[in-house]
Amino acid sequence: VAMRRLIAGVIHRQANGVLLDPYANAFYRDPVFGHWKADVTVMLPGIHERKWELDSPAYFLRLSHGYWNATGDTSPFDPVWQRAVAAVFALLRVEQAATDDKGTVISPYSFEREGAPHESLPCGGRGLPSKNCGLIRCGFRPSDDLVAFPFLVPANAMMAVALRDIAPLLDLLSCPSLAVEARALSSEISQALETHALVQHPRHGEIWAYEVDGFGGANLMDDANIPSLISL
Repeated sequence: VAMRRLIAGVIHRQANGVLLDPYANAFYRDPVFGHWKADVTVMLPGIHERKWELDSPAYFLRLSHGYWNATGDTSPFDPVWQRAVAAVFALLRVEQAATDDKGTVISPYSFEREGAPHESLPCGGRGLPSKNCGLIRCGFRPSDDLVAFPFLVPANAMMAVALRDIAPLLDLLSCPSLAVEARALSSEISQALETHALVQHPRHGEIWAYEVDGFGGANLMDDANIPSLISL
């Protein structure tokens, strides 16, 4: 019972963070400005850091599903949680259509850290161009490092699975529009991964790229942090 209360509290805490800012990756308990308050982005009280990492909302969905799957308890998934899920889905749609026809970034997200170009997105904080292709664009890897190409393949794969898994819970909660959106996003991301993230290597044949840009550019590597290609 104590463990269930603890994890339910974490889910509630995560939901509140998502509602404060779904782009943020770290929060404070209280509504204060902290160490990175000078970052050139939209910093709000209560946000520690605002590096947009796709795995962050994926972990929120993953923990929610994992708790429900293990316990059958739906009490943490109240209207606040449901609004947070809706906020995640809305963000995914924005970042799925984050560039115009020329590849210019039109996403509202930008990030620069003064005196730290290695931690600032290029192109004035907007990030490199990409081509909308069904994948979700982000700015940072789970390691907090900048992405080389805006579509991070392992994080997109993790999100596709998290969306697929959360849909039955949304059905149970009588949230049909959210359930439909979860399945649609999961399907679109999965199909886009098959189309754009698989590349032909001259020695190894067909492999997953770590990052792609939708134009045909691919970064062939892996990262130690989860989600990574090897962790999949």
